Amino acid sequence: MFILKGILRAESQEKVLIYLLLRETGYAKSIAEYYGAPTNPIQKQLVRLEEDGVIVSRTIGKVRQYELNPRYPFIKPLIELLKMAAAIYPLEVTSGLMVQRTRSRKSGKPLLNMR
Repeated sequence: MFILKGILRAESQEKVLIYLLLRETGYAKSIAEYYGAPTNPIQKQLVRLEEDGVIVSRTIGKVRQYELNPRYPFIKPLIELLKMAAAIYPLEVTSGLMVQRTRSRKSGKPLLNMR
């Protein structure tokens, strides 16, 4: 789905912004895996958005983690626009983004796919 076509440059850019809005942080591979998209376009959009000042990143170990830039001058209108776009997305897409596993799983416990 490309809801913000005409406003944003690419569908992958919209996916990155929606992901970061709902999950607050993320890295290229996790975003690409969630949407079932190739990593390369996601990485390009992350670099472009960071150069434009829309998102910021930090390195944690070997992973570069991204989040929306709270100092971006138009962050409030952007968040409102993204919230309106997320409301139009199918429920299975947005509900999957709302669930975030932060604890490790017990050894031997089967992985249940929530998507």
